[in-house]
Amino acid sequence: MGRTVTSLGIALVAAAAGLFAATQAGCGADEPRGAAVPAATTSVRVTPPRVRQPARPRPYTVPVNALLVSSSSELAAALANGHREAIVLAPGVYDNPHPFADRDGDRLFAARLGRAVLKAGVVLGANAGAPGASIRGLTFNVTEPAKTLHGAIVHVWGSASHASVLDTRFYGHGRVSTGLLVRQPLGFVAQRIIAEGFRSYGVLVDPNDRHYRTRAPFSLSDLSISRVRRALRGSSNGRAEACLWLGSTGTAKRVSVRRCGITGIWTGTATHGSRVVDATINHTPVGIYIEHYTTGTTFKRLRVGPDVDRGVNAEWSNLAAGRKPASSDNVIEDAYLRTTHVGVYLDEGTTRTVVRGSVFVGQDWAGIGDYLGRSNTYYDNDFDAIGPTAVAVTQDHDTG
Repeated sequence: MGRTVTSLGIALVAAAAGLFAATQAGCGADEPRGAAVPAATTSVRVTPPRVRQPARPRPYTVPVNALLVSSSSELAAALANGHREAIVLAPGVYDNPHPFADRDGDRLFAARLGRAVLKAGVVLGANAGAPGASIRGLTFNVTEPAKTLHGAIVHVWGSASHASVLDTRFYGHGRVSTGLLVRQPLGFVAQRIIAEGFRSYGVLVDPNDRHYRTRAPFSLSDLSISRVRRALRGSSNGRAEACLWLGSTGTAKRVSVRRCGITGIWTGTATHGSRVVDATINHTPVGIYIEHYTTGTTFKRLRVGPDVDRGVNAEWSNLAAGRKPASSDNVIEDAYLRTTHVGVYLDEGTTRTVVRGSVFVGQDWAGIGDYLGRSNTYYDNDFDAIGPTAVAVTQDHDTG
């Protein structure tokens, strides 16, 4: 990521060596006191938002006249027959030396929810092929990275536009990099997903192209993601260890992320005009990390903490060197931020970012930090429960 998370990664490594407390004490000794609070940022009473929790995978109706398979060899043959069809997996275990390949837009269903267990991943898409591939009701229980494509249990790319993954569970046991990775976000849909135990990402939707624009945004809902971290937490230096990673236009609703190595939800790349609504975030150093380039995006009804250091962190931008702002025209609203250090930190260059209608609880430094921001605004927020050493709003630089 950038300056702030890189520093966080270093701090986490220091913590592992027993040096974190001494480092923090040294920084605190030189940190200037927060600036006076402008009148527009005085505290008002705000009711904490009711955040909707994600739904679990649920039963569904299997298509009539679908092709039924009951072994790994039958599944591989059905996927390779050159026809686009619905394939129903009977209860059992399915394995392969390498990931199964869905090149023809086949739709995969478990005959009974969760009872078809795959020990290898599935690749949706190819250089050419039919759109609309889907997975529903499967359980992925993968321990060997060689049985995935580029470390992702389900990898969506290329021809697999308008793909969907529904009512599916991913278990990586801390050995596999990613549960669900989407490089083809055109019209992608994921609903009622559980992802646990990954090294880099639980769910990632990112075309890896900062110029990407689409008329068919992705749609994610009801995601429960946990335990995404390296053995040495923070050792990815801000480039991974995110439970949910979003890099293009779309929506994420009813999301629960916890026990994430660096950040609960990351946004950047080509995130424009997106929405993150009803997110519960805990047990992670940073709740939401806004990076290059997140614009025109709304983060609404958040519940962050209490085991979170920074609630929302906007990446810095060296405007003097010609860099675009990492966070522009974004809105953080109706949030309950019970964090240890700062609720929202808008680092250098953050532009026209709004914080409103939010409650700040327990911070030891500030509710909101706005360091060298440009036309940022914050109003109708509740700072009554911040810590005794904190200020409501500061324009100081946070070196912690």
